[in-house]
Amino acid sequence: MLPFAPTLFVRPLTSEDAEAACHLINRMLALSIYSRAMTPAEVDVHFLEEARPGAFPARWQKRSTFALLRVGELVGLLDAAIGLDSESLDLPDFEPLGLLRFLVLPEDPTIINDAAARLLAAAEEFWRRSGVGRVKAYHPSTGYPQWQAGIGLLPANWTDQVRLLAEHDFRYTDRCYCFARPLRAELFEESAPQSALTLVFRGTNLDRLYQVFFRRTEQIGEARTVQCVVEHEGRSLRIAHLVHWEVDDRWRNQDVGRWLLRRMINDAAQQSLEQIIVFVRMHQAAAINLLAQHGFVEHAFRGYALEKILRA
Repeated sequence: MLPFAPTLFVRPLTSEDAEAACHLINRMLALSIYSRAMTPAEVDVHFLEEARPGAFPARWQKRSTFALLRVGELVGLLDAAIGLDSESLDLPDFEPLGLLRFLVLPEDPTIINDAAARLLAAAEEFWRRSGVGRVKAYHPSTGYPQWQAGIGLLPANWTDQVRLLAEHDFRYTDRCYCFARPLRAELFEESAPQSALTLVFRGTNLDRLYQVFFRRTEQIGEARTVQCVVEHEGRSLRIAHLVHWEVDDRWRNQDVGRWLLRRMINDAAQQSLEQIIVFVRMHQAAAINLLAQHGFVEHAFRGYALEKILRA
């Protein structure tokens, strides 16, 4: 044992770090729901390339992944970004956000607090230099394609991350639940709520967009499913992830959402997928009720999103 605590050092992640970073990331993903292990090549794509993919539209202005080293060994990292996420893209004159997408802390419990302080300090300096005033952490709209079926949620059992972000003035803004349904041969009856409605498909089986139109011109609903291969309960699963499901306010409580849901379940079953899953926010009571009516069961899981206002 060293007679002193080695200094922790923060620098940008490089391609030479990919294999070590992969080990750290996969250790964390093993604690997550509906995720899968990443390869060093995928680490390069998601952390180092400029045009990094995402499950949802985003307008990145800057990206930086900070590596934390101790005696030359990679022991932690933080993936940060600046830009507009999918929930802010259409807002007029919206100031860019700081986005905290992923945080890996050391396994050594004696250095976790120092590690978090150094990584978050580096990220805040990065955000402040670009005039960012608000930071969103682990928001669903910033998710990675392969992680948690593409949703960037912070699982509730990552207790160190929850505690340390709260100690650094991040505050909870949202909570999500995960619902899943096994897919079997039997299909639901699909009946359009009225004859003036039509359902249009776009995209592919791997990423399919459903659009509902009234009299073929007015769009009143939309949904999207993405196929993923994930690890769950020790085995690989091919699933359909329902990433978006929305009906115009004027058309709610008229069975449009039910029609969309049944079509998506049937399509996934006919493609021989094993499960269909959806992450639902805590205020979406109507959606939760409709999912329960169609055989979805809630997992013992809570995902949290947090925000922080950076002081001037």
